[in-house]
Amino acid sequence: MLLNIDKSSSTPAYKRIVEEIKNLINQGTLETGKPLPSSRSLAQKLGVNRSTVYQAYAELQAQGYLQSRPGSYNIVQKRRKEAAYNPKSRSLISWEKASSSEAKRLYETFLCYSPERPKSSKLSDQFISLAALDPDPRLYPLEDFRKCLNTVLLNSGTESLQYGTYKGYRPLCEHIAQRLRLHGISVSDEEILITNGAQQGIDLVARVLGGPNKKAVVESPTYANVIPLLDFNGFKILGVPMKQNGMDLGALEKILDRENVSFVYTIPNFQNPTGITTSHYHREKLLNICLEHRVPIVEDGFEEDMKYFGKVDLPIKSIDDNNIVIYLGTFSKALFPGLRIGWITADKELIQRIAAIKRFADLTSSNLAQIVMHYFCQQGFYDRHLKRLHRVFRRRMQVALKALEKYLPSTVSWTRPVGGYTLWVKMPRKLNEVDLHEQLLAHGVTVSPGGYYFPNQHSSEYFRLSIARLNEQEIEEGIKRLGKALHKLFKPSGPERRA
Repeated sequence: MLLNIDKSSSTPAYKRIVEEIKNLINQGTLETGKPLPSSRSLAQKLGVNRSTVYQAYAELQAQGYLQSRPGSYNIVQKRRKEAAYNPKSRSLISWEKASSSEAKRLYETFLCYSPERPKSSKLSDQFISLAALDPDPRLYPLEDFRKCLNTVLLNSGTESLQYGTYKGYRPLCEHIAQRLRLHGISVSDEEILITNGAQQGIDLVARVLGGPNKKAVVESPTYANVIPLLDFNGFKILGVPMKQNGMDLGALEKILDRENVSFVYTIPNFQNPTGITTSHYHREKLLNICLEHRVPIVEDGFEEDMKYFGKVDLPIKSIDDNNIVIYLGTFSKALFPGLRIGWITADKELIQRIAAIKRFADLTSSNLAQIVMHYFCQQGFYDRHLKRLHRVFRRRMQVALKALEKYLPSTVSWTRPVGGYTLWVKMPRKLNEVDLHEQLLAHGVTVSPGGYYFPNQHSSEYFRLSIARLNEQEIEEGIKRLGKALHKLFKPSGPERRA
Protein backbone atom coordinates (compact mmCIF):
# COMPACT_ATOMS: atom_id res chain seq x y z
CA MET A 1 0.00 0.00 0.00
CA LEU A 2 1.61 3.24 -1.16
CA LEU A 3 0.65 6.41 0.68
CA ASN A 4 1.81 9.89 -0.28
CA ILE A 5 1.93 11.79 2.99
CA ASP A 6 2.95 15.43 2.70
CA LYS A 7 4.99 15.99 5.86
CA SER A 8 5.13 19.75 5.26
CA SER A 9 1.35 20.07 5.58
CA SER A 10 -0.11 21.70 8.68
CA THR A 11 -2.90 19.09 8.74
CA PRO A 12 -2.37 16.51 11.53
CA ALA A 13 -0.58 13.40 10.24
CA TYR A 14 -3.34 10.98 11.25
CA LYS A 15 -5.91 12.96 9.23
CA ARG A 16 -3.66 12.85 6.15
CA ILE A 17 -3.38 9.08 6.52
CA VAL A 18 -7.16 8.80 6.85
CA GLU A 19 -7.77 10.77 3.65
CA GLU A 20 -5.16 8.80 1.66
CA ILE A 21 -6.58 5.43 2.67
CA LYS A 22 -10.17 6.60 2.04
CA ASN A 23 -9.21 7.71 -1.47
CA LEU A 24 -7.58 4.32 -2.19
CA ILE A 25 -10.70 2.48 -0.98
CA ASN A 26 -13.09 4.73 -2.94
CA GLN A 27 -11.01 4.32 -6.10
CA GLY A 28 -11.03 0.54 -5.72
CA THR A 29 -7.27 0.30 -5.29
CA LEU A 30 -7.82 -1.24 -1.87
CA GLU A 31 -10.37 -3.99 -2.34
CA THR A 32 -13.05 -5.05 0.13
CA GLY A 33 -11.78 -7.77 2.47
CA LYS A 34 -8.12 -6.88 1.98
CA PRO A 35 -6.11 -6.53 5.24
CA LEU A 36 -4.14 -3.38 5.91
CA PRO A 37 -0.62 -3.39 7.32
CA SER A 38 -0.28 -3.48 11.09
CA SER A 39 -0.04 -0.10 12.79
CA ARG A 40 3.59 -0.86 13.68
CA SER A 41 4.71 -1.72 10.13
CA LEU A 42 2.82 1.20 8.52
CA ALA A 43 4.25 3.64 11.09
CA GLN A 44 7.79 2.46 10.30
CA LYS A 45 7.14 2.76 6.55
CA LEU A 46 5.77 6.32 6.87
CA GLY A 47 8.22 7.46 9.48
CA VAL A 48 5.56 8.47 11.99
CA ASN A 49 4.70 7.46 15.52
CA ARG A 50 2.74 4.22 15.86
CA SER A 51 0.03 6.04 17.85
CA THR A 52 -0.57 8.26 14.79
CA VAL A 53 -1.39 5.24 12.61
CA TYR A 54 -3.45 3.70 15.41
CA GLN A 55 -5.49 6.92 15.63
CA ALA A 56 -5.98 6.94 11.84
CA TYR A 57 -7.20 3.34 11.84
CA ALA A 58 -9.62 4.10 14.69
CA GLU A 59 -11.04 7.03 12.69
CA LEU A 60 -11.47 4.84 9.59
CA GLN A 61 -13.26 2.21 11.68
CA ALA A 62 -15.61 4.88 13.06
CA GLN A 63 -16.41 6.02 9.51
CA GLY A 64 -17.11 2.45 8.38
CA TYR A 65 -14.09 1.97 6.10
CA LEU A 66 -12.36 -0.67 8.22
CA GLN A 67 -13.44 -3.62 10.27
CA SER A 68 -11.27 -4.66 13.16
CA ARG A 69 -11.10 -8.35 13.95
CA PRO A 70 -9.68 -9.49 17.32
CA GLY A 71 -6.17 -10.92 16.94
CA SER A 72 -6.10 -9.97 13.27
CA TYR A 73 -5.43 -7.09 10.90
CA ASN A 74 -7.79 -4.27 10.00
CA ILE A 75 -9.88 -5.38 7.02
CA VAL A 76 -11.12 -3.04 4.29
CA GLN A 77 -14.90 -2.87 4.50
CA LYS A 78 -17.41 -1.96 1.84
CA ARG A 79 -19.56 0.97 2.88
CA ARG A 80 -22.24 3.15 1.38
CA LYS A 81 -21.15 6.43 -0.07
CA GLU A 82 -21.74 9.50 2.02
CA ALA A 83 -25.06 11.03 1.04
CA ALA A 84 -24.61 14.37 -0.70
CA TYR A 85 -27.18 17.09 -0.03
CA ASN A 86 -29.89 17.11 -2.67
CA PRO A 87 -32.85 19.45 -2.15
CA LYS A 88 -34.90 17.42 -4.65
CA SER A 89 -34.33 14.05 -2.98
CA ARG A 90 -37.36 12.23 -1.55
CA SER A 91 -37.58 9.63 1.20
CA LEU A 92 -38.22 6.00 0.39
CA ILE A 93 -40.81 6.12 3.18
CA SER A 94 -44.27 7.55 2.48
CA TRP A 95 -44.74 9.80 5.50
CA GLU A 96 -48.36 10.30 4.49
CA LYS A 97 -49.01 6.58 4.92
CA ALA A 98 -46.84 6.35 8.02
CA SER A 99 -48.64 9.23 9.81
CA SER A 100 -51.58 8.63 12.12
CA SER A 101 -55.00 9.81 11.00
CA GLU A 102 -54.88 12.54 13.68
CA ALA A 103 -51.49 13.73 12.46
CA LYS A 104 -52.76 13.81 8.86
CA ARG A 105 -55.69 16.03 9.80
CA LEU A 106 -53.46 18.34 11.81
CA TYR A 107 -50.98 18.59 8.93
CA GLU A 108 -53.73 19.44 6.46
CA THR A 109 -54.92 22.17 8.83
CA PHE A 110 -51.36 23.44 9.27
CA LEU A 111 -50.84 23.86 5.51
CA CYS A 112 -53.73 26.32 5.17
CA TYR A 113 -53.73 27.79 8.68
CA SER A 114 -52.97 31.50 9.06
CA PRO A 115 -55.43 33.27 11.38
CA GLU A 116 -52.90 35.95 12.30
CA ARG A 117 -50.40 35.95 9.43
CA PRO A 118 -51.40 37.05 5.90
CA LYS A 119 -50.25 34.59 3.23
CA SER A 120 -49.09 37.16 0.70
CA SER A 121 -45.35 37.81 0.30
CA LYS A 122 -46.01 41.20 -1.33
CA LEU A 123 -46.51 43.13 1.91
CA SER A 124 -44.63 46.41 2.27
CA ASP A 125 -43.22 47.99 5.41
CA GLN A 126 -46.26 50.29 5.41
CA PHE A 127 -48.65 47.34 5.78
CA ILE A 128 -50.66 47.43 9.04
CA SER A 129 -51.69 44.17 10.74
CA LEU A 130 -54.83 44.28 12.86
CA ALA A 131 -54.53 40.50 13.22
CA ALA A 132 -51.46 39.71 15.34
CA LEU A 133 -52.12 39.03 19.04
CA ASP A 134 -48.53 38.96 20.31
CA PRO A 135 -47.64 41.96 22.51
CA ASP A 136 -46.01 45.11 21.13
CA PRO A 137 -42.22 44.54 21.40
CA ARG A 138 -41.72 48.31 21.77
CA LEU A 139 -43.21 47.96 25.25
CA TYR A 140 -40.91 45.16 26.41
CA PRO A 141 -39.09 46.03 29.68
CA LEU A 142 -35.82 44.78 28.20
CA GLU A 143 -33.42 46.66 30.45
CA ASP A 144 -35.13 45.47 33.64
CA PHE A 145 -35.18 41.89 32.37
CA ARG A 146 -31.52 42.08 31.31
CA LYS A 147 -30.56 43.17 34.83
CA CYS A 148 -32.47 40.23 36.30
CA LEU A 149 -30.90 37.77 33.85
CA ASN A 150 -27.39 39.02 34.63
CA THR A 151 -28.02 38.83 38.38
CA VAL A 152 -29.36 35.28 38.18
CA LEU A 153 -26.44 34.07 36.04
CA LEU A 154 -23.97 35.78 38.36
CA ASN A 155 -25.46 34.49 41.62
CA SER A 156 -26.90 31.10 40.64
CA GLY A 157 -25.68 30.36 37.14
CA THR A 158 -24.89 26.70 37.83
CA GLU A 159 -28.28 26.02 39.40
CA SER A 160 -30.24 27.92 36.76
CA LEU A 161 -28.65 26.01 33.86
CA GLN A 162 -29.48 22.57 35.25
CA TYR A 163 -32.66 20.58 34.70
CA GLY A 164 -35.51 21.88 36.81
CA THR A 165 -38.22 19.87 38.57
CA TYR A 166 -41.14 18.39 36.65
CA LYS A 167 -43.72 20.67 38.26
CA GLY A 168 -41.62 23.81 37.96
CA TYR A 169 -39.35 26.11 39.98
CA ARG A 170 -40.94 26.08 43.43
CA PRO A 171 -40.33 29.75 44.36
CA LEU A 172 -42.06 30.76 41.10
CA CYS A 173 -44.98 28.43 41.89
CA GLU A 174 -45.22 30.03 45.33
CA HIS A 175 -45.18 33.51 43.76
CA ILE A 176 -47.91 32.56 41.28
CA ALA A 177 -50.02 31.17 44.14
CA GLN A 178 -49.57 34.51 45.91
CA ARG A 179 -50.57 36.45 42.77
CA LEU A 180 -53.62 34.26 42.24
CA ARG A 181 -54.88 35.27 45.69
CA LEU A 182 -55.17 38.80 44.32
CA HIS A 183 -57.71 37.32 41.88
CA GLY A 184 -59.54 35.52 44.68
CA ILE A 185 -58.02 32.10 43.94
CA SER A 186 -56.77 30.35 47.09
CA VAL A 187 -54.30 27.62 46.17
CA SER A 188 -50.96 26.28 47.37
CA ASP A 189 -47.85 25.86 45.23
CA GLU A 190 -48.58 22.09 45.18
CA GLU A 191 -51.65 22.85 43.06
CA ILE A 192 -49.59 24.65 40.40
CA LEU A 193 -47.59 23.23 37.50
CA ILE A 194 -45.40 25.40 35.24
CA THR A 195 -45.92 24.90 31.49
CA ASN A 196 -44.40 26.17 28.25
CA GLY A 197 -47.09 28.80 27.87
CA ALA A 198 -50.84 28.34 28.30
CA GLN A 199 -50.91 26.47 24.97
CA GLN A 200 -49.00 23.56 26.46
CA GLY A 201 -51.34 23.72 29.44
CA ILE A 202 -54.33 23.12 27.16
CA ASP A 203 -52.50 20.27 25.44
CA LEU A 204 -51.57 18.56 28.72
CA VAL A 205 -55.13 18.79 30.04
CA ALA A 206 -56.43 17.41 26.74
CA ARG A 207 -54.01 14.49 26.95
CA VAL A 208 -55.14 13.59 30.45
CA LEU A 209 -58.87 13.91 29.72
CA GLY A 210 -58.85 12.97 26.03
CA GLY A 211 -58.95 9.86 23.91
CA PRO A 212 -60.90 8.34 21.00
CA ASN A 213 -64.52 9.49 20.82
CA LYS A 214 -64.20 11.87 23.77
CA LYS A 215 -66.16 15.13 23.58
CA ALA A 216 -65.24 18.66 24.61
CA VAL A 217 -67.41 21.77 24.71
CA VAL A 218 -65.99 25.09 23.52
CA GLU A 219 -67.43 28.54 23.01
CA SER A 220 -68.32 29.29 19.41
CA PRO A 221 -66.35 31.27 18.39
CA THR A 222 -63.36 30.32 20.53
CA TYR A 223 -59.55 30.54 20.59
CA ALA A 224 -58.52 29.41 17.09
CA ASN A 225 -55.54 27.26 18.11
CA VAL A 226 -57.57 25.14 20.51
CA ILE A 227 -59.72 23.67 17.73
CA PRO A 228 -57.01 21.70 15.82
CA LEU A 229 -55.31 20.84 19.12
CA LEU A 230 -58.43 19.20 20.58
CA ASP A 231 -59.10 17.44 17.28
CA PHE A 232 -55.56 16.02 17.30
CA ASN A 233 -56.11 14.71 20.85
CA GLY A 234 -59.14 12.74 19.69
CA PHE A 235 -61.97 15.02 20.78
CA LYS A 236 -65.23 15.62 19.03
CA ILE A 237 -65.69 19.37 19.49
CA LEU A 238 -69.13 20.67 20.45
CA GLY A 239 -69.56 24.42 19.97
CA VAL A 240 -71.89 26.53 22.14
CA PRO A 241 -72.86 29.91 20.62
CA MET A 242 -71.51 33.07 22.21
CA LYS A 243 -74.09 35.70 23.12
CA GLN A 244 -73.44 39.30 24.17
CA ASN A 245 -73.02 38.18 27.80
CA GLY A 246 -70.97 35.05 27.10
CA MET A 247 -71.59 31.39 26.35
CA ASP A 248 -75.26 30.46 25.83
CA LEU A 249 -75.83 28.55 29.07
CA GLY A 250 -79.21 27.24 27.98
CA ALA A 251 -77.60 25.61 24.94
CA LEU A 252 -74.81 24.28 27.17
CA GLU A 253 -77.30 22.59 29.52
CA LYS A 254 -78.99 20.85 26.60
CA ILE A 255 -75.65 19.50 25.39
CA LEU A 256 -74.63 18.25 28.85
CA ASP A 257 -78.04 16.61 29.32
CA ARG A 258 -77.60 14.43 26.23
CA GLU A 259 -73.79 14.11 25.79
CA ASN A 260 -71.01 12.60 27.86
CA VAL A 261 -68.59 15.55 27.88
CA SER A 262 -64.99 15.46 29.16
CA PHE A 263 -64.72 19.20 29.88
CA VAL A 264 -66.01 22.67 29.04
CA TYR A 265 -63.39 25.15 27.77
CA THR A 266 -64.12 28.82 28.42
CA ILE A 267 -62.40 32.23 28.40
CA PRO A 268 -64.41 34.44 30.82
CA ASN A 269 -62.20 37.56 30.57
CA PHE A 270 -61.70 39.41 27.25
CA GLN A 271 -62.59 36.26 25.36
CA ASN A 272 -60.50 35.48 22.32
CA PRO A 273 -61.72 36.38 19.72
CA THR A 274 -64.76 38.39 20.82
CA GLY A 275 -63.30 40.42 23.70
CA ILE A 276 -66.43 39.63 25.77
CA THR A 277 -66.14 39.53 29.57
CA THR A 278 -68.80 37.57 31.45
CA SER A 279 -70.54 38.71 34.65
CA HIS A 280 -70.22 37.09 38.06
CA TYR A 281 -73.79 35.80 37.68
CA HIS A 282 -72.89 34.10 34.39
CA ARG A 283 -69.76 32.55 35.89
CA GLU A 284 -71.60 31.24 38.91
CA LYS A 285 -74.37 29.75 36.78
CA LEU A 286 -71.82 28.10 34.47
CA LEU A 287 -70.09 26.57 37.49
CA ASN A 288 -73.39 25.30 38.92
CA ILE A 289 -74.34 23.68 35.60
CA CYS A 290 -70.99 21.88 35.39
CA LEU A 291 -71.19 20.85 39.06
CA GLU A 292 -74.62 19.34 38.46
CA HIS A 293 -73.31 17.32 35.51
CA ARG A 294 -69.91 16.62 37.14
CA VAL A 295 -68.03 18.07 34.17
CA PRO A 296 -64.66 19.86 34.63
CA ILE A 297 -64.25 23.46 33.50
CA VAL A 298 -61.02 24.50 31.77
CA GLU A 299 -60.81 28.24 32.45
CA ASP A 300 -58.32 30.03 30.21
CA GLY A 301 -57.12 33.15 32.02
CA PHE A 302 -54.52 34.04 29.40
CA GLU A 303 -55.20 37.80 29.70
CA GLU A 304 -56.22 37.87 33.37
CA ASP A 305 -53.83 40.74 34.15
CA MET A 306 -55.06 42.94 31.29
CA LYS A 307 -57.99 44.61 33.10
CA TYR A 308 -57.89 48.33 32.38
CA PHE A 309 -61.56 49.47 32.19
CA GLY A 310 -63.67 49.33 35.36
CA LYS A 311 -63.84 46.34 37.66
CA VAL A 312 -63.79 42.85 36.17
CA ASP A 313 -65.33 39.92 38.03
CA LEU A 314 -63.08 37.35 39.66
CA PRO A 315 -62.25 34.07 37.88
CA ILE A 316 -64.57 31.06 38.05
CA LYS A 317 -61.79 29.28 39.92
CA SER A 318 -62.21 31.79 42.78
CA ILE A 319 -65.67 30.35 43.62
CA ASP A 320 -64.75 26.71 42.95
CA ASP A 321 -64.88 24.88 46.28
CA ASN A 322 -65.26 21.45 44.66
CA ASN A 323 -62.01 21.46 42.66
CA ILE A 324 -63.59 20.96 39.24
CA VAL A 325 -62.06 24.08 37.62
CA ILE A 326 -58.72 23.78 35.84
CA TYR A 327 -57.27 27.28 35.56
CA LEU A 328 -54.68 28.22 32.92
CA GLY A 329 -52.48 31.30 33.15
CA THR A 330 -49.50 32.76 31.30
CA PHE A 331 -47.00 35.61 31.27
CA SER A 332 -46.95 35.59 27.45
CA LYS A 333 -49.70 38.10 26.72
CA ALA A 334 -48.55 40.76 29.18
CA LEU A 335 -44.78 40.31 28.98
CA PHE A 336 -42.61 38.28 26.57
CA PRO A 337 -44.33 35.62 24.43
CA GLY A 338 -40.95 34.05 23.67
CA LEU A 339 -40.30 33.36 27.35
CA ARG A 340 -42.97 30.62 27.22
CA ILE A 341 -43.94 30.55 30.90
CA GLY A 342 -47.49 29.56 31.75
CA TRP A 343 -49.11 27.52 34.48
CA ILE A 344 -51.96 25.19 35.38
CA THR A 345 -53.82 25.50 38.70
CA ALA A 346 -55.99 22.51 39.57
CA ASP A 347 -56.76 19.77 42.07
CA LYS A 348 -53.56 18.19 43.49
CA GLU A 349 -54.26 14.75 42.07
CA LEU A 350 -54.87 16.15 38.58
CA ILE A 351 -51.68 18.22 38.80
CA GLN A 352 -49.77 15.02 39.59
CA ARG A 353 -51.30 13.24 36.61
CA ILE A 354 -50.48 16.18 34.32
CA ALA A 355 -46.94 16.31 35.73
CA ALA A 356 -46.47 12.65 34.78
CA ILE A 357 -47.29 13.41 31.14
CA LYS A 358 -45.12 16.53 31.09
CA ARG A 359 -42.19 14.65 32.62
CA PHE A 360 -42.12 12.17 29.73
CA ALA A 361 -43.02 14.73 27.05
CA ASP A 362 -40.39 17.42 27.61
CA LEU A 363 -38.73 16.58 30.96
CA THR A 364 -39.04 20.14 32.35
CA SER A 365 -39.69 23.70 31.32
CA SER A 366 -36.68 26.03 31.12
CA ASN A 367 -35.18 26.33 34.59
CA LEU A 368 -33.29 29.52 33.70
CA ALA A 369 -36.41 31.25 32.36
CA GLN A 370 -38.38 30.36 35.50
CA ILE A 371 -35.71 31.56 37.91
CA VAL A 372 -35.27 34.85 36.02
CA MET A 373 -39.04 35.33 35.86
CA HIS A 374 -39.33 34.80 39.60
CA TYR A 375 -36.59 37.33 40.30
CA PHE A 376 -38.18 39.78 37.84
CA CYS A 377 -41.47 39.55 39.74
CA GLN A 378 -39.82 39.70 43.18
CA GLN A 379 -38.10 42.95 42.25
CA GLY A 380 -41.46 44.51 41.37
CA PHE A 381 -40.67 44.86 37.66
CA TYR A 382 -43.68 42.86 36.52
CA ASP A 383 -46.20 44.93 38.48
CA ARG A 384 -44.59 48.13 37.25
CA HIS A 385 -44.78 46.85 33.68
CA LEU A 386 -48.47 45.97 34.10
CA LYS A 387 -49.31 49.48 35.27
CA ARG A 388 -47.67 50.87 32.16
CA LEU A 389 -49.55 48.41 29.93
CA HIS A 390 -52.85 49.40 31.50
CA ARG A 391 -52.24 53.08 30.79
CA VAL A 392 -51.09 52.41 27.23
CA PHE A 393 -53.86 50.01 26.23
CA ARG A 394 -56.61 51.99 27.88
CA ARG A 395 -55.73 54.78 25.45
CA ARG A 396 -55.25 52.40 22.53
CA MET A 397 -58.63 50.73 23.02
CA GLN A 398 -60.33 54.13 23.29
CA VAL A 399 -58.67 55.16 20.01
CA ALA A 400 -59.78 51.90 18.38
CA LEU A 401 -63.42 52.28 19.47
CA LYS A 402 -63.59 55.89 18.29
CA ALA A 403 -61.95 55.01 14.97
CA LEU A 404 -64.45 52.19 14.39
CA GLU A 405 -67.32 54.62 14.92
CA LYS A 406 -65.68 57.13 12.62
CA TYR A 407 -64.57 54.98 9.68
CA LEU A 408 -66.61 51.77 9.47
CA PRO A 409 -69.92 51.48 7.56
CA SER A 410 -73.11 51.64 9.63
CA THR A 411 -73.96 48.10 8.51
CA VAL A 412 -70.95 46.81 10.44
CA SER A 413 -71.04 46.22 14.23
CA TRP A 414 -68.50 45.24 16.89
CA THR A 415 -67.96 44.38 20.55
CA ARG A 416 -66.72 46.84 23.20
CA PRO A 417 -64.14 45.08 25.39
CA VAL A 418 -63.28 46.22 28.93
CA GLY A 419 -59.74 44.87 28.66
CA GLY A 420 -57.40 42.73 26.61
CA TYR A 421 -56.47 43.31 22.99
CA THR A 422 -59.24 41.97 20.73
CA LEU A 423 -62.52 43.19 19.21
CA TRP A 424 -65.03 41.11 17.25
CA VAL A 425 -66.49 42.69 14.13
CA LYS A 426 -69.65 41.57 12.33
CA MET A 427 -70.15 42.28 8.61
CA PRO A 428 -73.53 42.35 6.81
CA ARG A 429 -72.83 39.02 5.10
CA LYS A 430 -70.36 36.13 4.99
CA LEU A 431 -67.05 36.36 3.17
CA ASN A 432 -64.52 33.58 2.83
CA GLU A 433 -60.94 34.16 3.94
CA VAL A 434 -59.50 34.65 0.44
CA ASP A 435 -62.07 37.24 -0.62
CA LEU A 436 -61.70 39.22 2.62
CA HIS A 437 -57.92 39.10 2.51
CA GLU A 438 -57.71 40.25 -1.11
CA GLN A 439 -59.96 43.22 -0.47
CA LEU A 440 -58.00 44.32 2.61
CA LEU A 441 -54.60 43.66 1.06
CA ALA A 442 -55.32 46.24 -1.62
CA HIS A 443 -55.75 48.83 1.15
CA GLY A 444 -52.59 47.86 3.07
CA VAL A 445 -54.27 46.28 6.09
CA THR A 446 -55.23 42.83 7.36
CA VAL A 447 -57.47 41.30 10.03
CA SER A 448 -57.97 37.79 11.37
CA PRO A 449 -60.80 36.05 9.44
CA GLY A 450 -63.59 34.80 11.69
CA GLY A 451 -63.88 31.34 10.14
CA TYR A 452 -60.81 30.13 12.05
CA TYR A 453 -62.58 30.61 15.37
CA PHE A 454 -65.59 28.36 14.74
CA PRO A 455 -65.43 24.55 14.81
CA ASN A 456 -65.98 23.17 11.28
CA GLN A 457 -66.60 26.56 9.67
CA HIS A 458 -64.56 28.08 6.84
CA SER A 459 -66.41 31.30 6.02
CA SER A 460 -67.93 33.84 8.33
CA GLU A 461 -69.52 37.26 8.56
CA TYR A 462 -67.10 37.98 11.42
CA PHE A 463 -63.46 38.92 11.78
CA ARG A 464 -61.20 39.68 14.73
CA LEU A 465 -59.25 42.88 15.29
CA SER A 466 -56.23 43.00 17.57
CA ILE A 467 -54.53 46.15 18.84
CA ALA A 468 -51.76 44.22 20.64
CA ARG A 469 -48.85 45.29 18.39
CA LEU A 470 -49.99 48.75 17.29
CA ASN A 471 -49.62 52.23 18.77
CA GLU A 472 -52.39 54.83 18.66
CA GLN A 473 -51.41 56.29 15.29
CA GLU A 474 -51.13 52.83 13.70
CA ILE A 475 -54.52 51.81 15.11
CA GLU A 476 -56.16 54.95 13.73
CA GLU A 477 -54.59 54.50 10.29
CA GLY A 478 -55.24 50.76 10.19
CA ILE A 479 -58.93 51.15 10.99
CA LYS A 480 -59.19 54.00 8.50
CA ARG A 481 -57.86 51.68 5.77
CA LEU A 482 -60.17 48.93 6.99
CA GLY A 483 -63.11 51.32 6.71
CA LYS A 484 -62.26 52.21 3.13
CA ALA A 485 -62.10 48.53 2.19
CA LEU A 486 -65.39 47.70 3.89
CA HIS A 487 -67.15 50.69 2.33
CA LYS A 488 -66.23 49.24 -1.05
CA LEU A 489 -67.54 45.83 -0.04
CA PHE A 490 -70.79 46.90 1.62
CA LYS A 491 -73.10 49.79 0.93
CA PRO A 492 -74.22 51.61 4.10
CA SER A 493 -77.94 51.43 4.83
CA GLY A 494 -78.56 53.80 7.71
CA PRO A 495 -77.47 53.74 11.38
CA GLU A 496 -77.39 50.44 13.25
CA ARG A 497 -76.85 49.74 16.92
CA ARG A 498 -73.34 48.49 17.61
CA ALA A 499 -72.96 45.02 19.18
